[in-house]
Amino acid sequence: MKFTTLSAYLIACSLSLAFTSATLGKEKDEDADESDSEVTIEKTVLARKTEDGFDPVKSLKPNDTVAVLVFLSEAKVGTKVKAVWTIVDAGGEQDKKILEKKTELTAEAIKGVEEANRINFSLVPDDPFPVGDYKVDIYLNGELAKTVPFKIK
Repeated sequence: MKFTTLSAYLIACSLSLAFTSATLGKEKDEDADESDSEVTIEKTVLARKTEDGFDPVKSLKPNDTVAVLVFLSEAKVGTKVKAVWTIVDAGGEQDKKILEKKTELTAEAIKGVEEANRINFSLVPDDPFPVGDYKVDIYLNGELAKTVPFKIK
């Protein structure tokens, strides 16, 4: 008799767990639908900073001011974007973080700006950059969203 009661109890627990999991799965799906309306990175552009602005490039020279232009889906107040510049393999160094820059969109910052959804991150060399491989990791609201690799030639 105890075995039958134990079996019925285990079956009831299993069914309860199955229904709870299905409900949680629906909640996650609903959250995923909501995330579609959140800010995303539409594209990034590697560029060389010039006197007149930025020139898109595929590789750079050791004395170039390197820029990554981050285009967001929308300029939403409170959005946090961070760029982490890293030497991947250059000048005898590997996987070395060289700079971190953060910004948060505020109402004042985006008021009257022509391209409020564009954030410019730049890295100015104190000395010429060593030839080699680099990357910029772009974080959106604390999560890695995009990696932009580039070469200094």
